[in-house]
Amino acid sequence: MSDSPVPGFRNPDAFEVLPNACLNTTARDVFDILQARQEPCGLVRIRQTDLAKRLNISQAAVSRAIGQLKDKGLLNGRHRQGSVLIHPLFAAYESLAHMLNHLSDPDTFVWPLNFPTGNIRPPRTSDARTNTGFDPNPDPDGGEDAPAPETRPNLRLAG
Repeated sequence: MSDSPVPGFRNPDAFEVLPNACLNTTARDVFDILQARQEPCGLVRIRQTDLAKRLNISQAAVSRAIGQLKDKGLLNGRHRQGSVLIHPLFAAYESLAHMLNHLSDPDTFVWPLNFPTGNIRPPRTSDARTNTGFDPNPDPDGGEDAPAPETRPNLRLAG
């Protein structure tokens, strides 16, 4: 892997629809390893033989799992040998701003997913409650301090 920062931001909406892909357990295990090994924007440099050794399965099983991930659209099949590209909506990024910049870049290829997703989109850049009249911290008395109690309660020590 490169010396770039470890990507840590992921689109939470995308992972809520991942069960809709109906991946078999091997494909899900391979996808989890690819997620953990990716560079920012979803590039993963790993060979199928390394994945097979890590999962203690045959290389043919890894190849079938990667084929299923490509069929579902989670991986791009147009990369050179020894690397794969995770779909931009499922890739990890350095930050929300980095994700939004990458997805809005005209050079970013966002290919279709082949399973029911509903409406996956990048997280919002601003709070959805802005300019809606909703006050997230309501103050019922208009900001006045609460009155202090008139008398202090009598305290006794138990025992």
